[in-house]
Amino acid sequence: MKKTVLVVEDFASIRDFVCEILEKKGYHAIKTTNGNEALEVLSRQAEDISLVLSDYNMPECTGMELLKKIKANPATFPIPVVFLTTESDPVKMRTAKDAGLAAWVRKPYKADTFFALLENLSR
Repeated sequence: MKKTVLVVEDFASIRDFVCEILEKKGYHAIKTTNGNEALEVLSRQAEDISLVLSDYNMPECTGMELLKKIKANPATFPIPVVFLTTESDPVKMRTAKDAGLAAWVRKPYKADTFFALLENLSR
């Protein structure tokens, strides 16, 4: 069975690119544009999601807010969350790790390393 990755990214070009690459690697990708949309998807199909791949800086509901809401809900708590972001503030990185973030991947990323990480983390 294909693993499902919930992609949360406000820029359409990046969102489409990441989803296309995931699909080519054999994953099923669900596209959302912000944390609120991601939470709606998770409320309907948390059991289907293997991993959440989110940007950090987004309007309406940031990656950090999304992470906190995922980890506060027993139904979504076990789902690994990975930030794929240009953000590099060490304080934000530490805060996210303390909140339950599985990994922080800086854009641009190396595809091989990135997919090895996803395979390792997805449930």
